[in-house]
Amino acid sequence: MLTLAAVVAAFHPGTPLTGSVGARVAPALVTRSGPRPRERASPSPAVARSVAAGRDVTAWLPYWGMNAAYDSAVAHADVVGIASPFWYAISGDSTIEADPGAGDHQVIDGVRARGIQVVPTVTENEGMRAFDATLASPRRRAAMAHALLTIAGSHGYDGLDLDFEEFAVDRSHTAAAADEAAAVYPPFVADVCTALHAIDRTCAVTVMPRTSSAHVYWRGKLATWVYDYGALAKAADRVQIMAYDEHAPGTAPGPVAPYPWVEQVVSYAASTMPLVKTELALAAYGYDFTRGTATSITTQQAEKLAARTGAVPRWSAAQAEETFSYGPRRDRHTVWYEDAEAEYDRARLARADGFAGVDLWYAGGEDPAVWPLLRGLFAG
Repeated sequence: MLTLAAVVAAFHPGTPLTGSVGARVAPALVTRSGPRPRERASPSPAVARSVAAGRDVTAWLPYWGMNAAYDSAVAHADVVGIASPFWYAISGDSTIEADPGAGDHQVIDGVRARGIQVVPTVTENEGMRAFDATLASPRRRAAMAHALLTIAGSHGYDGLDLDFEEFAVDRSHTAAAADEAAAVYPPFVADVCTALHAIDRTCAVTVMPRTSSAHVYWRGKLATWVYDYGALAKAADRVQIMAYDEHAPGTAPGPVAPYPWVEQVVSYAASTMPLVKTELALAAYGYDFTRGTATSITTQQAEKLAARTGAVPRWSAAQAEETFSYGPRRDRHTVWYEDAEAEYDRARLARADGFAGVDLWYAGGEDPAVWPLLRGLFAG
């Protein structure tokens, strides 16, 4: 039987994306189109060696806005230590789906020239039951691990960011399947991180927000307990908590990341993980709510929308976010978004509680005024 250990032993960094280690684990490459009192521990040697002090911001770079994202990251290289291009997904157990621009060496070489690590983000398209089945099969589990190693070994990347979210979706509330996902995901991440470390790559895992250990469905469909914070932190070099989308498509209008709720997320994380490995992800965006729908807009787009419609953004002291409304009563829009002050308030909260740093979703859409605030926070 093909095992993960055998895959790692046979793997060599630099394996092309169309390469293979035996036919049973050969990843296929598909190009995607379209936009789209806290425990403390020592950081892993790879991370401690690579990221300079004070460069505590990880910037996600979306392929649909790469030019602006790239420009933002390199312009603030004194505080950005890691750039994570949103470039890849795993479909099935071993099909690599590459987004437009994946592996662009102008991007890779450009950020590297500023001393920034390149750690691409990989998502998955399985869904909960299919994902459970994949990880229950030693052969398919090894195939997925090999596909991830293939990505990491290509283009000289510094590591991977595992942003697996689809497997947490459970609209039918089949708790048994969610419990199974919660049981199989951390050991898989541990195996992948061990394999990445064996080829001198770092391993980050991005997780949904949790406020307690309770098995509850967040926003009615997301089984967030599939993310065992403690177990994932033991395996990964960095755990990135997406502390946003408390209000989003499918909810009533409201703040993207209400400050009291973020405090709960931070408190729970601090009770379960060594904070030297933990980062708080910030929202550089908001939502335009109307008629039961919500459209995502960046911070910059929200501010332009307010100016264009003559609306005056109002700071909500209780939620620490900006909000405004516009349009006629029959088609009233309510916008909530995070500006520089909102992002800074959350970054300061994370810093005060001992988090290792923050992540920005996403670079290029943020309020430029956030950078001097982050610089003062992490350089001090």
